[in-house]
Amino acid sequence: MILIFILLAILLLMLYSFYWKGMKLDYLYENGTIFFGHRGERNRTPENTLSSYRSAMDNGLKAIELDVMLTKDGEIVCSHNIDLERETNGNGFIDEKIYKELSNVKAGRRFPLQKQDKIPLLTDVVEALPEDILINIEIKTKAAFDLKTAKEVAHLIKDGKIKQNVIVSSFNPIAVRFVKFISKYIPTGFIYEHAKHFNGVFVARPDCLHPDAEFIDDKLINFCRKRNMRINTWTINNIYARDWLIKKGISGIITDNPAIATK
Repeated sequence: MILIFILLAILLLMLYSFYWKGMKLDYLYENGTIFFGHRGERNRTPENTLSSYRSAMDNGLKAIELDVMLTKDGEIVCSHNIDLERETNGNGFIDEKIYKELSNVKAGRRFPLQKQDKIPLLTDVVEALPEDILINIEIKTKAAFDLKTAKEVAHLIKDGKIKQNVIVSSFNPIAVRFVKFISKYIPTGFIYEHAKHFNGVFVARPDCLHPDAEFIDDKLINFCRKRNMRINTWTINNIYARDWLIKKGISGIITDNPAIATK
């Protein structure tokens, strides 16, 4: 009898992990392939700042990709890097600072001082941006069970404090699944850039797959179609790759070059 229960548990686990269907997301892609500004418009403005997101939209994009993490006092800020030295004039680590300590830090150290911008709160960003854009919110984590940022973002969406359409994505499959645990109505995406990490998709069970473009082939496309998963790939900056991906029916393209959306 015990053996039967064990076998049944294994069967149920396999069914749970390997067989699922993504949410129906036609409403996000009704006008065809959508182009996301990668961290906004990072070639002309400091990435992951309000000026960068606005620049992406001013250059014709209808969607943006941004990165978020928590400060020491639990504020959700937009930044790709936890270490301040990489992109800002500050020092130390964001998760070791309270937000007030970041008020004088300027992002975009490679830009002239007049173009540098502050590290914004996610709530300030969504309040400032129009409601008719799509936002891919990428959750940054330090460890597999670092789920605090995912929890806070998911509750913002669930409570109606983000008015825009969103996809919540992460390289961390546990964080992606945790978002669904909080609300099954939040579209999610699993990101990967190494082949060995692909199996994280069976933990994340996402609505979208966000692979590095080098992994796009017919096998992956068919895998996603069987599970009703959309593909949003990165980082595409030329029209030749764009045309090939559109021909393949890829739903979303994340780019540093907004011009490829209009050429």
